[in-house]
Amino acid sequence: MNAYDELYLDDAMSNLGEMLDYAVNDCGYELEMFFEWFAFSRIGRLFSNGNPKYVTGMSGVELAWAVENAVKGECKYIEPSASIERTKEYWVGWCLAYYQHHKNMHFSDMIRRGLTADFVYSKYLLHEADISKFVNMADLLIEKYDSGQESELNIF
Repeated sequence: MNAYDELYLDDAMSNLGEMLDYAVNDCGYELEMFFEWFAFSRIGRLFSNGNPKYVTGMSGVELAWAVENAVKGECKYIEPSASIERTKEYWVGWCLAYYQHHKNMHFSDMIRRGLTADFVYSKYLLHEADISKFVNMADLLIEKYDSGQESELNIF
């Protein structure tokens, strides 16, 4: 069972993608650091649980502002760039939101089990493939991580 209805998945994926794109490309944060801020924050937990305020109730930029405010106690409120291109960072957020929804796993648990934003970024070659290829790769990564075979993770 998923935390929220499939009808909201496109919004969730777009918002998480936009959040990471904005945080990295407009605000200058490191991808992994910002994703960890999100994942281990109350906001990440509420998003994972399907709270509509965070899944669909705000834009990705507003989500980034909320995370920055929650973690740092302040926010830069930098004007977002008007890019029509989908960046690698956007794809990372898009994939992670999809995986989280379909596996019903908290983002923090995904990180603890080896599925990090930096790992997904390194697999950008998959951006043209069907999302099921990413899911299969992520499942294999988590399976190896859970079984203690971290030394074999370099097969990817």
